[in-house]
Amino acid sequence: MLNGVTKEKTEVRSCLAVVLAALLGPGLAAAQGNSAPASSPPANELSPGVTAFEQVQGSSTSLGMVSSEATDLGYNLTPHFGGDIGLPVFFVRSPFSLVTNHDWRWTTLFGDPYLDLRYVTERAGLRITSVLTGTIPVESPERIFNTGRFGVDWYNHVDHSWGRFTPFLNLGAANGTVDRYVMPRPYAIGRPYRSLGFISDFEGGLQYRFWRTYKIGASAYALVPGGRQKAFSRLVAPGTSVAGDNNRNRFFYSAFETAGSSRLTRDNGYSAWLELGRAEGASLQLGYTRSMHFATDSATVTLNFNLTALVRTLTATR
Repeated sequence: MLNGVTKEKTEVRSCLAVVLAALLGPGLAAAQGNSAPASSPPANELSPGVTAFEQVQGSSTSLGMVSSEATDLGYNLTPHFGGDIGLPVFFVRSPFSLVTNHDWRWTTLFGDPYLDLRYVTERAGLRITSVLTGTIPVESPERIFNTGRFGVDWYNHVDHSWGRFTPFLNLGAANGTVDRYVMPRPYAIGRPYRSLGFISDFEGGLQYRFWRTYKIGASAYALVPGGRQKAFSRLVAPGTSVAGDNNRNRFFYSAFETAGSSRLTRDNGYSAWLELGRAEGASLQLGYTRSMHFATDSATVTLNFNLTALVRTLTATR
């Protein structure tokens, strides 16, 4: 098991080094030539018309690795209101293997298709983003990771900039943890489980902009569930059972499905991250999260490709 963990960490570090090297060079040049505030989204993401992005998320801990890729296509009706649809695919490296010649296994499953409705505005110097997400359960446990229920998540982000500093507050409520691809947070990226049951989340933090489009930030977060909860592990494959370690309430390390009280999915901790500016429509965020409830440390990566300009160019030529 220790050898498997060591190999996993080495692979993650190598992957991060390659991605960082690829983006950092062109990103510096782009930052020097771009005078727009770092907190302002690209104009084509707010102007009416088609939008699109491709996003890769990943999280690695000593317990396993969870990554996802999502293709998203949307449309802005106004500079303030728009919507999009997307389909994620999950790739999980789990320490629980059914094969005797190695101590880990890869599992690939589709996630629930999702629909987002977005509203963006600015009032009294506050930038406000509100995102309502709905997920559609598709019954196929061998190919699709889902809870078997429709998911509803309402996420709100508020920030205000003073020079290079931007404090922010995030508030959310849902009928279970839902993967977010619009403004994803480090503590939720590559979450090793999906929950079903009312849950609210809170995050407050501060971000500092440097080199025009590069940012560093830190935050504290809390997930506060209410009532009975049901959770589905991403580290334990559907239809399998393992003799995992359930220390520190790590239910996702011993069974695919677990039911219990609100304590089951409660969590709190803190995050820190470095976000690199856009390079040819790409951005990269490297993060670290410490979960106090589960006593785990995770390294996270989010790589986003903004395809809006490309899609609009292709549709305009037809």
